[in-house]
Amino acid sequence: MTDRLSRVFCTISSEDKFDAIDEIISKCSIFSELPDKPGFIEAVHKREEQQSTGIGHGVAIAHGKLDTIREPSIALGFSERGIVFDDRYPDPVKLVFVIASSTQGDTAYLKAVSSILTWVHDSAFRSILVNHEWERDEARRFFAMLESQEFRAEE
Repeated sequence: MTDRLSRVFCTISSEDKFDAIDEIISKCSIFSELPDKPGFIEAVHKREEQQSTGIGHGVAIAHGKLDTIREPSIALGFSERGIVFDDRYPDPVKLVFVIASSTQGDTAYLKAVSSILTWVHDSAFRSILVNHEWERDEARRFFAMLESQEFRAEE
């Protein structure tokens, strides 16, 4: 793992979903660039309290929106043990994406989420991430996309 990648990727040990989200925001330096980090944390927590962001297959996409955010910032936390996000999806979440975005103009946010969903919808790709096969070509392309914050579907 490169130092650049640690800006947007980290391993997490928290077992509670709120603690895991906070751990990702704390460890991934991309979020230190936010104009209102405490406000963002509060927004993510409020969103998660409204409805779980677990999407099944061991993936969650937690997000919060603020007026002060211009472009989406996205990071990924990996949990070896997995975290129970809700009762709806019984499989523990191992891949927790956290997205900071603007309350204005959802185009960039929707493009980013669509890209992430395209990648993680593929069970073979999820397996690569979950099994620490981070040096494989697919994982390298995905992490390069995450580092650049330029989101696109799998190539």
